Amino acid sequence: MRSIILAGLAAALTVSCDNLTTSAAPAQTRAHDNAANQNRLEADLRYLADDLLEGREAGTRGYDLAAKYVAERYRAVGLTPAGNDGAYFQNVPMREVKNGSENGGTITFSGEGAPNGLAPGVDYFVGGSALALEGAVEAPVVFVGYGLVAEDHDRNDYEGLDVDGKIVAVLFGAPKFLNSEERAHYRATTAKRASERGAVGMIVIWTPTLGSLIPFDVLLNIQKGSTNMSWLRDDGTPFTNSPNLKGGGVLSPDLSEKLFSSMPLSWEEIAAADASDEGYVKGFDMGLTARIESKSTHRELTSPNVIGMLPGSDPALRDQYVVLTAHLDHEGVKPTPEEDDDEIYNGAMDNASGIASMLEVAHLLAQNPPRRSVLFVALTAEEKGLVGSDYFARNPTVPAEQVVANINLDMPILTYKFSDIIAFGGERSNMYPVVEAAAERAGLILSPDPQPDQGFFVRSDQYSFVKQGVPAVYLDLGFGNDGEAAQTAFQKDHYHQPSDEADGVDYEQLRRFAQVNYEIASGVANMDERPLWKKDDFFATIFNGPMEE
Repeated sequence: MRSIILAGLAAALTVSCDNLTTSAAPAQTRAHDNAANQNRLEADLRYLADDLLEGREAGTRGYDLAAKYVAERYRAVGLTPAGNDGAYFQNVPMREVKNGSENGGTITFSGEGAPNGLAPGVDYFVGGSALALEGAVEAPVVFVGYGLVAEDHDRNDYEGLDVDGKIVAVLFGAPKFLNSEERAHYRATTAKRASERGAVGMIVIWTPTLGSLIPFDVLLNIQKGSTNMSWLRDDGTPFTNSPNLKGGGVLSPDLSEKLFSSMPLSWEEIAAADASDEGYVKGFDMGLTARIESKSTHRELTSPNVIGMLPGSDPALRDQYVVLTAHLDHEGVKPTPEEDDDEIYNGAMDNASGIASMLEVAHLLAQNPPRRSVLFVALTAEEKGLVGSDYFARNPTVPAEQVVANINLDMPILTYKFSDIIAFGGERSNMYPVVEAAAERAGLILSPDPQPDQGFFVRSDQYSFVKQGVPAVYLDLGFGNDGEAAQTAFQKDHYHQPSDEADGVDYEQLRRFAQVNYEIASGVANMDERPLWKKDDFFATIFNGPMEE
């Protein structure tokens, strides 16, 4: 799962397995057994999190080994190849983007009261660009608040502002009056709205709320070693939702405050609005000009999604596809402090656990195939910006209109006996009774999102399907039974660290997680009615998804 800040900022700041083939073998006749098997789960997870796979970074030898392993497991279960050219692989062409300098480039301001003497890596950082190795954009700066445009809430932060050809300064996030999933969506599409209105650059203002989620110095350290990727269109150009943006950067808390020292709106007023439910601050021309210069390095590569299909048993429904997804990639190999000689980011919890669970669901469903067909998709480059899922959702290997639901499995923190689950997106569709029944059978409580500021709904691969109008559900574990302490400890000490190892997983909890996901997948694939969004649901409306009458 992507870091919260890097996941949301990537769109704003980031302006091979070709010869792998595996044929399917017929499924063997087996006695039906719908109980998840802990030994199989542990074996799959331990292999995927082994040092041999070198952290499974997309575009590397280790990821390719993991992809071949998943394909072989599909073959053993009896899944039909559903990638390209009769194989299990859908090759995703990508451009990798790294900062060409330690802090990505420079930001300077000019005009009356402009801050000067700024130091890159202290006062700001600049994101690399997928569009050009080097670039510069210079333009007047317009402050646009959160840059929120929400017609159903009669809210338009751009009203009365001309940002065409300008650089927007924006508070990263969205107001608290929005529910957690909608807030996450608006935060993730900040750059898109700016680009649609003609903005040529974007500068993120570091608000107190943002600072409470992650310290700026921590973000600086993360971004120095990070890479992003974009999938490539047939003409070789990178896909982006914000093509007009030529540069972007993030300002430190101190520089953010300093920038407003002589503005019509004080920093105290900004902070008060940021803390309020309404979160409204009126935008204005800042009377400044900013110049953003960026440098990046590019590498083009191919990395596969791994896709297998279990044909449906009902002739009337088998042309509808329920898609189960889990991302296969992780962070690869990175330098670590000298006192720590482990440089392999094995990603046992993130997300070998999700892949192992998906493979177990495939095994269980194959014993007694459901009415609808089921696609199992191990996704590449989730850690680089949901790249593999976005590519598949926009370029499915089955007819797009026949993809009726997505169930995503990503990074359950399996270090404690969980007592509740969170079904992100579940209540938005008619799949929710299936989720409720699965939770009840498992003796689990369905809880609301306890961390709405984290924006989990847009941080994993289900969001790529939601953007294509497909109803989706993504399970996470709740805070019950000391879950909050367990999850906080993992995030602090092991998330995106070499210490995310196979020995840290409680395999009985992995079995329970796989079981409840099997119950949901089986229930959705056997529903009498097609999975549909609830009538007038927010995501169904903005992405033109099928709704109940």
